[in-house]
Amino acid sequence: STIDDLQGRAGELKGGKGFRGFLKGLIYGSRDQAILSDMKEDMAKAMSLFMVRLPCQVLIHALTYACLLQLRGTMSIQKVLTERLTDAREEDQKVIDSIPRADAGYRSVDELKSGFMQGTRKEVFADLERWSTGRFPEDKPKRICCISGGAGLGKSSISHQLCVRHDAADRSSLRLGASFFFVRGRGDLEDAHLVFSTLARQLAVSQPTLRPYIISAAREYLKHGDRQQMQHSFDGLLRKALIAAPADQAPTLIVIDGIDECKDRRLVPKLLWSLFGLVRELPWLYVFAASRPEPHILSVVAHLSSADVIHHMRLEDATNSHGDVGRYLRETLPKIPSYGNYLEKHPNALRRLIKRAAGVFIFARITVNFLDEHHNHPEEWFELVLSGGGLAMSPLDALYLQILRSAFPPEGLRASPREHERLSFFLRFITLEFGRTNPETIAFYGRDLSVDDVFYIVDHLRSVLMMDKLGRVVPLHASFGEFLVDEDRCRDSLYHVDESEGHAHLACACLAAMSFENYTSSAENRPEAPAHTRQL
Repeated sequence: STIDDLQGRAGELKGGKGFRGFLKGLIYGSRDQAILSDMKEDMAKAMSLFMVRLPCQVLIHALTYACLLQLRGTMSIQKVLTERLTDAREEDQKVIDSIPRADAGYRSVDELKSGFMQGTRKEVFADLERWSTGRFPEDKPKRICCISGGAGLGKSSISHQLCVRHDAADRSSLRLGASFFFVRGRGDLEDAHLVFSTLARQLAVSQPTLRPYIISAAREYLKHGDRQQMQHSFDGLLRKALIAAPADQAPTLIVIDGIDECKDRRLVPKLLWSLFGLVRELPWLYVFAASRPEPHILSVVAHLSSADVIHHMRLEDATNSHGDVGRYLRETLPKIPSYGNYLEKHPNALRRLIKRAAGVFIFARITVNFLDEHHNHPEEWFELVLSGGGLAMSPLDALYLQILRSAFPPEGLRASPREHERLSFFLRFITLEFGRTNPETIAFYGRDLSVDDVFYIVDHLRSVLMMDKLGRVVPLHASFGEFLVDEDRCRDSLYHVDESEGHAHLACACLAAMSFENYTSSAENRPEAPAHTRQL
């Protein structure tokens, strides 16, 4: 080994204890100097083997000190070098431990986000497997893959499973380097300021070849404080370290999930532009991101300038989501005590539940968790789920209310009564007017609601709404409308839809829209055919 070679070279040095050693040092001084010079190069190799990049003066000091002790015969050079390398590694670990971080890696994700049944999402993971090996999309492979979808479609479970697969020891191609799973309302887990420093720390741990560059950048970065602005943590820590790494770094994957759950929405576009720009600079870096399709996120993902590097997948377009949810329910529910016998006697109940789930994973997961907590009288609890009972759907109700408050904050609606009225009319229409309706029709009946207003609302509620291929607005799941009209479930009156009052409002709107004056005015201004599909 290199250290053994150093040990041998040190043995060639002339010296020792007492007067005789002093004379040897004088006689062989020039020769020893040449040997020391050669040993400096070997010392650098030894340091490299341990992945420790020490400042030059430290390297020279360690070598000189080791040789001095060797000459005196008090300690072997191997022992000195081992001690110095151990000290250096401990110092490096202190630097890594000092990097600000959140416990946001995929191993820390809760069960609701991480649950995945093998055999589902085959189509999605077939595409992701080709993407990870540079074969997808086939016409022009891209190293950024963004997956979007409404609430409850299983984005986080896909992200988590992708991390599991690419963190496997037998993975020979793309390996997971770091992951960050946002969680709304969880402090550090929703803080954009911690994203880049957390990624840097995880990369230092998971990628030995990147470790010295991250340590070097972190030493300088930490001189300015551990809690810095997001852009400083990107430029001064993550980017500085990664662009210094060799161009032949092994392909490395970064996964970001739940971007829509970041607390400071204003920082999200900058976060994405920074990360995606880094992919352009580094030929070995891959990024996978998952989010609800909210406007501030789609403004980056669907931007024309991003088309050459980003592949955007819409979960709503997945062809087998209904089949996957059906398989999940068929395999899990019969295993719950007392429900196996019930479903064997009432097979139609399971078919009704699969139909009601409508391909929405979170509805299925919440249902399974609820039934698993209620084993007695299975027929009663099953019917409660099928009827949309509030007790069974309470976690989903909390999610719906969270989405509404995030898209249209209560303080904003109270400050702008007209904005509140526009939102209220829209929610009444999509909840009480059965069938799929295009934005032009909604605007036609809402006298104070323009087509642009409708699209503005739809864009902000894409987590729970979708537009089909004909440009018609439809709730992602029937439970959203059931939630809005039930005052025991929708506990915020700003968003609650009163059925009786709502039908009266719609009746008045229809009468007003059918008046000759209003109809003529609308016909003159209305486009000949629905022109806005806006499928991002």
